Amino acid sequence: MSGYGNHKSPWDNRNQGMGGMNNYQQQGMMQSGMGMQQGGMGQGMAPVGISYPAPRSNQNSGYGQMQNQMPVQPLMGSGTPSNRVFTGTVTKLHDNFGFVDEDVFFQTNICKGPVPLVGDRVLVEATYNANMPFKWNATRVTPLPGSQGSGSSLLGTQPNPTRGFGDMGGDMGGGMGGGRDRGRDRPPRRRDDKWNRDQKRGERERSSRKRSRTKTKSRSPPRRRARNLPRYSVSVPKVVLNFPKSNVIELKKRYNSLYIPSDFFTANHSWNEAFPVDSPFRVSAPSSFTIFNKEHVDPVYHNKFQYDPEDADYSYVAKVMLLASPSEEDLYEKTCHLIEKDSEEKDSREGLVHPSRALKFLVGLKGKSETMAIGGPWSPSLDGADPKNDPSVLIKTAIRTCGAMTGIDLSNCTKWTKFIEIHYRRQASSTKPARTETVVLFFPDIWNAMPNKIDYDATCELYAKNCQLKMEGKCVKLPEMDITDMDASVNEEEGDDGEETVKRGDPTHWKELDLKNMKVNELKSELEARGQSSKGLKSQLQARLQKLVKSEEEAEERKNVDGEPMEEDKEEKKDEEVEDEKEKELDEKTKEKIKNYYKTPSSPCFFVHPNTKVKSGKFDCRVETLSVLLDYRSDDNKEGTFEISLFAELFNEMLMRDNAFKIYRAIVNAPEPVKDDKKEKKDDEKKDEKDEEEENKVETEKKMFTRNRDLLLGCSYFDLSHIGYFEAKDLEDIFLTLDLELSRAEVKKLASKLAGAKDHVNYRVLTDVEVGSPEQGRKSAFGDRFSTRDNSEGIVDLQGPE
Repeated sequence: MSGYGNHKSPWDNRNQGMGGMNNYQQQGMMQSGMGMQQGGMGQGMAPVGISYPAPRSNQNSGYGQMQNQMPVQPLMGSGTPSNRVFTGTVTKLHDNFGFVDEDVFFQTNICKGPVPLVGDRVLVEATYNANMPFKWNATRVTPLPGSQGSGSSLLGTQPNPTRGFGDMGGDMGGGMGGGRDRGRDRPPRRRDDKWNRDQKRGERERSSRKRSRTKTKSRSPPRRRARNLPRYSVSVPKVVLNFPKSNVIELKKRYNSLYIPSDFFTANHSWNEAFPVDSPFRVSAPSSFTIFNKEHVDPVYHNKFQYDPEDADYSYVAKVMLLASPSEEDLYEKTCHLIEKDSEEKDSREGLVHPSRALKFLVGLKGKSETMAIGGPWSPSLDGADPKNDPSVLIKTAIRTCGAMTGIDLSNCTKWTKFIEIHYRRQASSTKPARTETVVLFFPDIWNAMPNKIDYDATCELYAKNCQLKMEGKCVKLPEMDITDMDASVNEEEGDDGEETVKRGDPTHWKELDLKNMKVNELKSELEARGQSSKGLKSQLQARLQKLVKSEEEAEERKNVDGEPMEEDKEEKKDEEVEDEKEKELDEKTKEKIKNYYKTPSSPCFFVHPNTKVKSGKFDCRVETLSVLLDYRSDDNKEGTFEISLFAELFNEMLMRDNAFKIYRAIVNAPEPVKDDKKEKKDDEKKDEKDEEEENKVETEKKMFTRNRDLLLGCSYFDLSHIGYFEAKDLEDIFLTLDLELSRAEVKKLASKLAGAKDHVNYRVLTDVEVGSPEQGRKSAFGDRFSTRDNSEGIVDLQGPE
């Protein structure tokens, strides 16, 4: 110890060098070596554990002189001493660490001598660190020989000089403490050393198995290899999941990293009405998307939809969020720890993902990072005249705009769920007055509109033909598309009704063309007369026609100079033929790239062709997981990103609410556990050990089966590590987010209904059954239907029609 100048325990030399010192000198030595409670502990701060008498003035020799030479301990900023030396009692002991007086933490590797047991008196040197989880940490722990095996102190006994420091185990007010009857004070055999007995028993069993290698007919089944359980990690929502409406201040408090546009003022969360707690959302069928490169793959079908007609009105905008998810069974395989998948070689927890990573959405993309929902403005002429009162109007808008932007026809969807309705207050400008714009995000049942296998295979054959043509260097004919020019209404001058057309015929002479003042229809007619494409923006049409006019002018000049236009035309044709032959001769790398561009999956899916005329040609599509959509930042300051981030948050809260209610329903309907009084008695430890061995043998022979996968999916949404249980306090927090109008006492009682050791609620009891048991073939008592309960139990009659 630091106060004595050597590394030996003081009682090791209690019979050497101690002669000539009376009891008071020993007390003085203790005072100088054990902490300087008056000078080093701060004023009024006595060390917890033992008090020492004041030194006498006549201590001038031996250890009494060391008192004046010891340095004073520095004071902490808060008045707490940084070091202390005291005697205390071991109150808790684990494999590698323990606690003294419930306050000082120590590790077993710093113990001097044998590791103390619970109830032993020890001499402790400890330091204070406010940054550690346990403020007081022992640097040295030494058992006191006079008090091992006893956790009580003798008050009022006289100190025994012959025992030296080994008897310093008294209480704070009881002097130094004397000797004691070890036989009388020894506590009964404790269960704390059970781990040591189990370890020794395991070593004996292994040695016995090595000795008995003889072949026998009947041999006990091998034990299952012990696995390291993952760390307990549960995600508990911290907000009430009943959130029907929001404004600016509520969104700021609820989502700290969400950017809120300046024009936003309110939002109605319609998903609460569309998916009530008694009819939650469920993944019923798979749906997937294949996105083609918009620059290298052309669509094989005619696109009949218009994105931005002339009468487009942005007072109402309809957008869609299309779900891409696996089938229900595949979802269980990817996200749930199915007990029947376990084996001795592999733990089925490996490779599992959270359900938010298994569910994906098709989103639009502008540039590289700006995400948005797919959709566009309402058109009175194409969609209907009353979007406020007629719900089918905005559904038509969503079908039209989604088809124009991606080529996906959503007219086969049977259920259109209005998930969220966002309102913006636009300020007055020089061209438009102040107005309110409404954006509606729909969540259609895209899985019901999936193409069948026959139609899908026929479409794949068309893509294969186009791929073969491109690999041969031939031109692929594009289907005619009636989609209106996206920005034609913006680029055209005001007052142009679009009805004026120019008849097709011979091209107008280049000298008579005024490209700057020509209208879109005139540009298109001139390009068509010259055999060129008439698709694109007005600026693109002008550039294309300007190039043609320039070539015509140069050809006419050469004709006037040389007078031999026919030979030049022949040479130009020859050059074009040579270039065509070069294009036909494609290398192998280019062919591989073309194959990859036209690659199609074997199972049916939707083919997505991002429209090159939307968002000034910067529009693209991408499939993102729900987890990625939730990982937004405050730097994402676009309205489209705000809308899709808010949708992701609400969709995640909907899934949390539904899964939390599954757990709540299962625990309410679960029978009360039967208490076994025999297990609580601990009279005979040998019987307990035998029972444990038999139980372990039975467990190795049992084969379990996951019966209620839906409930297991609900538990896996919160249990991130798939450890198989919830702590009762976390289960309380999960139930409180449901807003079921239950008191805290009722919720606490319900959460602890199935609690076992350490307040752990093992939900695997509700999801797994033994293979071959009668319950395996029977429908789960906690399945898809609700049981009729009284309202006093917190469950209303939610059972649907048969």
